[in-house]
Amino acid sequence: ATVTVNAVPTPPVAPTATVTVQPTCAVPTGTIVVSAPTGANFQYSLDGAAFQASATFTNVAPGNHNITVINTADPTCISAPTPVTVNTVPGAPVAPTAAVTVQPTCAVPTGTIEVSAPLGVNFQYSLDNGAFQASTTFNNVAPGTHNITLINTVDPTCISAPATVIVNAVPNAPVAPTAAVTVQPTCAVPTGTIEVSAPTGVGFEYSLDGGTYQASATFNNVAASNHNVTTRSTTDNSCVSGQTPANLTAATPPAAPTVSLTQPKCATATGTITVTAPLGAGFEYSLDGGTYQASATFNN
Repeated sequence: ATVTVNAVPTPPVAPTATVTVQPTCAVPTGTIVVSAPTGANFQYSLDGAAFQASATFTNVAPGNHNITVINTADPTCISAPTPVTVNTVPGAPVAPTAAVTVQPTCAVPTGTIEVSAPLGVNFQYSLDNGAFQASTTFNNVAPGTHNITLINTVDPTCISAPATVIVNAVPNAPVAPTAAVTVQPTCAVPTGTIEVSAPTGVGFEYSLDGGTYQASATFNNVAASNHNVTTRSTTDNSCVSGQTPANLTAATPPAAPTVSLTQPKCATATGTITVTAPLGAGFEYSLDGGTYQASATFNN
């Protein structure tokens, strides 16, 4: 009687396998997929573990791994291993270096933040967890404490630790100055002097009627008129106070006096001149350019 013993079966060829998903900062494991051989008769093992019908291995830790395959017709026939490597979990970028390059002023009440490192086409930046942007500059930033974070676009799930920067509060404009006319115009000197008494100090400058600002708190040779004085901060020239009025009154000579006369007589050889107007405590009188006197009467 003739019988045939089959040849020793041939193990499957080593499988073709690749890492289709590498670890990220968000998901620290990878995925391995076997692309050949496939079919209902094949099962697959990761690192010598139990064989499975699925050709996909998920949640694989970083490191070097081996994939083997069997044909279920003879599970004792195991293929040679195929090595695959799951990358290490990427590290998040270092916290960015950022600074406020423009602080708020009275004219522009917002600031500018600039990132100086790290730089490159693969980096993007976020202000206070907002949308990431390629630009390293954040404009129109409100006063307060802010956080700048960074991603590498190769793995946008890897977000750096925050860098904290502070945009200053909007500065306050100086209060309206305290100003007074210390010298009024006279008929002899038709100009006056305006003096600012507060605020004073090295941090302030002063302007008369919107003219050029000066460090001196005194305005000399000011013409008679209504004037306005403003103050600004030398730290921030856009911080200008409200206006303070200071009025100089032009000096007006008295009207020519009105007089009455008592004429000389044979008995009295001199006359009397009496000023009838203007009269009052504010006036003095002179005869022929002589010494001025309070009395409105000139005898003899």
